[in-house]
Amino acid sequence: MQIEKLLDGVLGKRVADDLELIAIQSREELTRFTDCQIHQNVAATDTGVHVRAWVDGKTGVVHTNDLSLDGLARAASEAAAMARAQTRPAGYTPPEPLPVKEVQMWDEATWAADPSERARVVARVVKGAAAVGFNASGALSTGGAEIWVRSTRGVAVHHRTSSARFVTVVLGKSGGSGYAEFSSARLAEFAPEEAAERALTKAQASEKRIAVEPGEYTVVLEEPAVATLLGMLSGMGFSARALLEKRSFMDGKFGQKLVSDLVTVYDDGLHPKTTIMPFDFEGMPKKRVYFFRNGVAEGVVHDTRTATLMKTESTGHALPPPASGWSPIPMHLVMEPGNAGAADFLSGVKRGLLVTRFHYARPVDPMRGVITMMTRDGTFLIEDGKVGSAVEDMRITESGLRALSNVEAVGKEGRIITHGEGFGAYLVPKLRIGKFTFTGRTERM
Repeated sequence: MQIEKLLDGVLGKRVADDLELIAIQSREELTRFTDCQIHQNVAATDTGVHVRAWVDGKTGVVHTNDLSLDGLARAASEAAAMARAQTRPAGYTPPEPLPVKEVQMWDEATWAADPSERARVVARVVKGAAAVGFNASGALSTGGAEIWVRSTRGVAVHHRTSSARFVTVVLGKSGGSGYAEFSSARLAEFAPEEAAERALTKAQASEKRIAVEPGEYTVVLEEPAVATLLGMLSGMGFSARALLEKRSFMDGKFGQKLVSDLVTVYDDGLHPKTTIMPFDFEGMPKKRVYFFRNGVAEGVVHDTRTATLMKTESTGHALPPPASGWSPIPMHLVMEPGNAGAADFLSGVKRGLLVTRFHYARPVDPMRGVITMMTRDGTFLIEDGKVGSAVEDMRITESGLRALSNVEAVGKEGRIITHGEGFGAYLVPKLRIGKFTFTGRTERM
């Protein structure tokens, strides 16, 4: 299928003042397992085109997977009709083309991996749990995506990426649980035994749990927990849309120190250790945007709309039309690593908690960065510098800004966290936070 030729053919028909075409070809094959056995294989391959038409400054969008020239032309005409029917202009115009760096994130073997290959990997994952009678559940997916953006203004970019994503939860016999995940453009980089051992060790260690009182603790957050914390802050405050809507904690705070000087957080779609994507869904090159640099609030991400409204430039963070209500958002969040080794996280902690990950995270007060969430799959007491008993899961209600202002140690290495889905990723290290508020315990049924 010559998608470029089809897209260019529709652009040449000029059914509107301007046309933007976003074609996404995706492939995902997924193997699910539970109780240490594969129970499902599913596969989905799809190619769809979002057609955005501009007429007299107004815009309309149609999505189609009819990839004939007539089908795409019909979608463009319908989008133009929608644009004419709008009652007010969009407030911005399509962007002019800019140079985009070409990058390679493609592995044919990962794109083409079949169920038998994934089954062999899963067998290695569940072997340890099965040997001790534990329940290993999770999923391994392979595939990727290919993206084209074309416009009548001359935008013409293309990128394809392969993807392997894995998540597992190991459940013990008495309610213990452990979690691990892996993401890469190459399935060959996955070390199944290493991920399985991480989850199994947590599950075994948390079979017997004690209850601790809610309150303020020093915490060590492992990478999945850090990713959730940053993800919640990102959704509340790192977007120019949030600024425009007066709901960002960054509003009026640029240039001020908001968090610890150990904290530097930015978005970078070209970072070599993340899931690289060189442009956004308007075809604009992705720029590195710092949110916190040595603790100081610095910037937010833009798409063309917010950049026009705020008289600045797009940073390359537009989402595809179905998600335009959330656009722009960071998709490749990176926290700079620090100097802390394994011993540094525990040294000097008289009484604290080690948290594997959070779930059910929700915003409470976006202007103060307050969120609520619960621990899951391995929470442990730290006493006198050593990890001790597992504890019952806890609920947190805390300001992410306050938490990051109390960072005492940042790990030397980052780990990619995707939670098993989506285009983007987090590249984050472990953190030690001196003060972190737990407001309750999670009741077990």
